[in-house]
Amino acid sequence: MSSSPSPKAAPSSPPSPAGPGPDSGKPAGAVAARGGLPGAVLRDERRLSAIWLVPLLALALAGWLGFRAWNLRGVIVTIHLAEGHGLKPGDDVRYRGITVGEVRRVELAEGLEGIVVTAGLRRQADVLARGGSRFWVVRPQVGPGGVAGLETLVGPRYMEVLPGNGGRQHRFIGLAEPPAVERIEPGDLEVILEANRRGGLRAGAPVTYRQVRVGTVLSVGLTTDGGAVEARLHIQQAYVQLIREDTLFWESSGLEAKIGLGGLTLSMSSLETMLSGGVGLATPPGASEVVRTGHRFTLVPDGPDDEWLEWQPMALIGSAFLPPGAPMPNPLRAKLAWRQGKWISRERSRQGWVLQTAEGLLGPADLLTPGEKAEGGTVFLEVAGNGLPLVDDPAWSRGGLAAMAAFVTRTTWPAQRRRVAVEPEDCLAVGDPAATPLPLAAARLSMEAGFWLVDPAVPLDESWHGACVLSRRDGYLVGMVLANDGEPVRVALLPEAPTADAKANAETVKPGN
Repeated sequence: MSSSPSPKAAPSSPPSPAGPGPDSGKPAGAVAARGGLPGAVLRDERRLSAIWLVPLLALALAGWLGFRAWNLRGVIVTIHLAEGHGLKPGDDVRYRGITVGEVRRVELAEGLEGIVVTAGLRRQADVLARGGSRFWVVRPQVGPGGVAGLETLVGPRYMEVLPGNGGRQHRFIGLAEPPAVERIEPGDLEVILEANRRGGLRAGAPVTYRQVRVGTVLSVGLTTDGGAVEARLHIQQAYVQLIREDTLFWESSGLEAKIGLGGLTLSMSSLETMLSGGVGLATPPGASEVVRTGHRFTLVPDGPDDEWLEWQPMALIGSAFLPPGAPMPNPLRAKLAWRQGKWISRERSRQGWVLQTAEGLLGPADLLTPGEKAEGGTVFLEVAGNGLPLVDDPAWSRGGLAAMAAFVTRTTWPAQRRRVAVEPEDCLAVGDPAATPLPLAAARLSMEAGFWLVDPAVPLDESWHGACVLSRRDGYLVGMVLANDGEPVRVALLPEAPTADAKANAETVKPGN
């Protein structure tokens, strides 16, 4: 029986010719479409995992903490001291009463010769690390200048620093004692006083004129040949004009004893001079020259004569806020009184300061001119104890200021030491001659309607009405303070110099009682 032949495998179709087919160009992973429907396309994408944000944030935080630590680290300085006086790590370094750094380490120096203090100054106080800066340990002390460092009796010790003017420096030799004079200004004076014996001369003792302190004894020691005692005296800039070639110095013990018909009389000038001694001085009237630094004087051994205490040298007292040699004005207290009222008459008054100039009294216009409501014949001006009835108009009145042709004192403000100012500048307000002048920074002044408006934060009240305003740049008079009740405090600027016609028409009013 014959079998049917087995089917043969269909021959494979020949390969299609090269060229793009219907599915060519599809990406890998594409699903073929069925029935002409579109198919899904799969792609591999790489995304940044959120886990990587953690180390990035940690790195940024570490960088910020490192920068902050470096910024707060400040400047490291080392101070060599003879004694530690209980200073320890963590104690403050202070300047002008505020903390500017802290003590890091306190250790013995090599050879046990003193100690070495390592301190860190804050970044904002790195300017203190300069040549000439002085460091010392503050501790309780009783000395010629008084009692100091009382806060360290119950609290920790601390280091005080005074800045120098040199270049950058990181190693210093500390002071064993606080400096007798904390700051020496360019206009200060230093003279030498020679004596046969030391007596009551001590470093830090006061130098007084009419019992007012004008300087300090810096040091006391023997001359190079041992033939005399030599004391260095520091005179403040404001009182340099008092020290002339014929000025006399004597030792001031503070306690004076006299024996007379009434018995023993004791007089004490001040507690400070009694405890620490000191040096008194007197200058005779005359035209002797002002001395320069290094001038030598001889101490009068027997004390002052009564005649010396009556001398009036008429020296111009300056201020440390002004250039060297610039005089200080002497404002006079003025009071204007009047009566006003239509039906019920009442007495009114106003007080302030005026300045004697060569053209008369200069001051606020409301002090030197009668008000519109004042009754005729009732206006009365009192200046330095002198009565001046206001019957005429002032020599001139302009910009809140006025000048009255009256003379109550021989001391006048020089005409060449006044000028016209426009833009605000650093100034000094001088009111009561016995009080401390008040600095006025240019940043606290603003121009408004021809006046300088004073920042309300500046402590100027009615007691400063009429105070002189001097430029700190040259010491010239540029204006006066107007501090009326209820009005903003202003500086009235000096106008141009009055004309010759105004001077000629002004009548001189003599002081009366």
